[in-house]
Amino acid sequence: MNRFHKILFLAAALHVYGVLKAQRLWQFNKDTIIAWYYADGDEFEQDTLDSQKWSYWYGWSRSIFSQKEQEYYTDGKNLELKNGCLNLFAVREDTTARMVDWLPDSDSMILDGRFYGLNKQLFHYTAGMIQSRKRYKYGYFEAKFSIPEEKGYWPAFWLYGGTPNEEIDWMELKTEKKNAIHVGRHSQKKEENKMRDVFRKKWWGDWVYFKGDLSKGYHVIAGEWTPEYVKYFLNGECIAYSKVPLHEEKVLCANIAVPGKDGSFHPAPDPAIRRSGNFTIDYIRVWTSDQGAEKPFPEMMFKETHDTIAVTKLTSKTKFLYGKRSDHNNEGFTLSLIPYGNGIYNLQALGKDIPANAHFSVSDGYRVSDQVLKYGANLLSIRKGQQKAILTVECYGKKLRYDLLP
Repeated sequence: MNRFHKILFLAAALHVYGVLKAQRLWQFNKDTIIAWYYADGDEFEQDTLDSQKWSYWYGWSRSIFSQKEQEYYTDGKNLELKNGCLNLFAVREDTTARMVDWLPDSDSMILDGRFYGLNKQLFHYTAGMIQSRKRYKYGYFEAKFSIPEEKGYWPAFWLYGGTPNEEIDWMELKTEKKNAIHVGRHSQKKEENKMRDVFRKKWWGDWVYFKGDLSKGYHVIAGEWTPEYVKYFLNGECIAYSKVPLHEEKVLCANIAVPGKDGSFHPAPDPAIRRSGNFTIDYIRVWTSDQGAEKPFPEMMFKETHDTIAVTKLTSKTKFLYGKRSDHNNEGFTLSLIPYGNGIYNLQALGKDIPANAHFSVSDGYRVSDQVLKYGANLLSIRKGQQKAILTVECYGKKLRYDLLP
């Protein structure tokens, strides 16, 4: 009996019942506990992509031609929903199509005075992407993902908005770089895009390196966007920090791009590879600090939850990307409480170090079930007929209490 079926058996044995109270995400820091409330997202449990929530391309272009990308983003051809996950992939196939849907075939693609070909042109790859129809301003954004083994592909998870461009790149990857993530951000103020790095100024954003392997198992990329700063997290550990304020509403994007031989994020994949592996996304969640904007979490059916999350540890803590070490003194770990239905919850703990004395308990008024809080999934259940169920988490000399029942 695998772990998933053991969970189902446990649920049946205890006659647990469904409780779908709004869930939470907490930043359990050393000096404070910050609460976030569910605002939007997708668990990808349906059979088809929700077209009211997502579109398949940028809306202004089928590719970013100025970066010499080779892909054409199709209308849903290069994605699939399977086992409660979204798979995005690229296929090597020639496609003649318009870069911009509404422009004539013969229009020139020109940017900053440079000619990039006619609107209707030959693309050597098709690829998959999703872009939110909704625009967001501030919040905590996260995605649980795994990447292809094949080298040369360019998966990303990011926010785009504004004219001129304002952008937050939570994650850009090259699949041959298994221990690095490229982070970035673009301000509308040109003077804010370059910062001093030792002896010179350069564009803010670069590769951050860590112990671990992105091609092994699932990882969680997340970002905190406030009016004052942007923070980047991998598996709960802060990996980059920018104090430049960004204020434009943005759409949320996830995609797998195909770089050109001499373009951004080169080298290109081996042309002998006809289809990339999957850029798999288990979920995308958007959290808000505004409790008044909280939304109910989507009802989830039991599925293989992919609850094992790989362990990573940042090794490149440069002042340019990471800031001062004192900026991170209070950081601890994150906790998300997600209802799976039938009274079962996942209390997911992520961070560089979960203290050995961290623990949680569920009290129903008659009994207290106390457990050590471990990295990754911590499953808990509530029996049928319970009138009271209080979750308590203790660490750093602080106590968090949350009523699980409506």
